[in-house]
Amino acid sequence: MKEINHTYSLKPDWQFAIAAQIGAPLIDNKWIVQPENLGAGGSYFLEVAPGLSVVVLDLVFNQPVRIRRDRSEEDFYIIHYDFSDEMNVMKINDEKHKIGYRSILGLGVIDNRISNVFEPVVGERVFAIRLLVAKKILDFPMKSGTGKGKKNPEKTLYFYDHVDSKSKVIMHRIKNKTFSDPAYDLYLRGVAFKLLAKFMDRYANLKTINRITESDIKALSVTKEYLMNNVLEPFPGLDFLSDMAGMSVSKYKALFKEVYLDAPNKFYIREKMLLAQELLKSGAHTTLSAVMLTLGYNRLNYFAAQYHRYTGNHPSDDLKKE
Repeated sequence: MKEINHTYSLKPDWQFAIAAQIGAPLIDNKWIVQPENLGAGGSYFLEVAPGLSVVVLDLVFNQPVRIRRDRSEEDFYIIHYDFSDEMNVMKINDEKHKIGYRSILGLGVIDNRISNVFEPVVGERVFAIRLLVAKKILDFPMKSGTGKGKKNPEKTLYFYDHVDSKSKVIMHRIKNKTFSDPAYDLYLRGVAFKLLAKFMDRYANLKTINRITESDIKALSVTKEYLMNNVLEPFPGLDFLSDMAGMSVSKYKALFKEVYLDAPNKFYIREKMLLAQELLKSGAHTTLSAVMLTLGYNRLNYFAAQYHRYTGNHPSDDLKKE
C-alpha cells in the first residue's frame, strides 16, 4: 500500500512537502495535480480569511493508499465533510470509521494536535471538503475544562456525526465545479463561509464539549469497539459498559456523548443500522426479512422505521437487486 505523510497549516506552505513526496505539480500554491501513477484529480487549498482555510479533495485513486496526517502544534480544528460516492476509512487513535455520502457518518471534527489516517476507496471518486478553523473562532462550543489560560497537551478533541441536509446542498453546488474554473476561488470561498456558518449554528446550542484526556478516550474506545463488534447481540446496558470503562455510569454517559454526540444506546443502534446498510448493499441477503432477522429484529415495520431514521432511506431502497 502506498504511504503518504503530510501535515496541515492555515498557510499554503504544507503543500510543498506532499507535492514533492508524490511527484506532483503544484499550481499557484493552491492546486496539487494527482500524478498518473496514483490516479486522477487533485487537491485544492485556499486561504479564505484570517483563521479559516479550506482544502478540497477531488480524486480517483488507482491503488490502495494510506494518507497519514501528522499532528502539529498549530492551533486549529479540521472539519472534514465527506461527499464521496463510496465509503472511505478514517482512523484516529486506532479507531476506524467508515465515512462518505452514503454512510451514516460523513462529518468528522479533529483537533490538529491529533494525527489521523485516511484510506480512500480505490477506483471511485473521492470528494471531501476540509475546513481548517483556528480555535479562537470555534472556542465558544469547545472550551477546555482545564481552566482559563491553562493548556494540557494530553487534552484533545474529535468526534463524528452525520452531515446535515443543508450542508449537503451547499457541498453539492461545488462538487460539479472544476479546479480550472476561473471563478473556482470565488465559489469555494462562499462554500467555506456557508459550511462554517452552518456548523457553528448547529453546534452552538450543544453544551460545552470538554477536551477529553487520552486515558479516558482509550477507555471509551474499548467500550465503543465492544459495541461495534457486538451489534448482533442485545445492548449490554450502561452498568456493564461503565464498568468496562472504569467509570461511574454518570461520567461514562456524559463523556461518551461528548465524544460521539450520541448516548451509548443510540450509538449502538446507529452501528446496527450501518451494518444493515452494508448487508443490504452486499447482495448476501435477498430479502429484507433475512437482514432484519440477522440483526435481531422481529418486526419489519420497526426495523424499517429505525433504518429510515438513521440513514434517510427505506431498506428496500438499498437492497441490492439481482
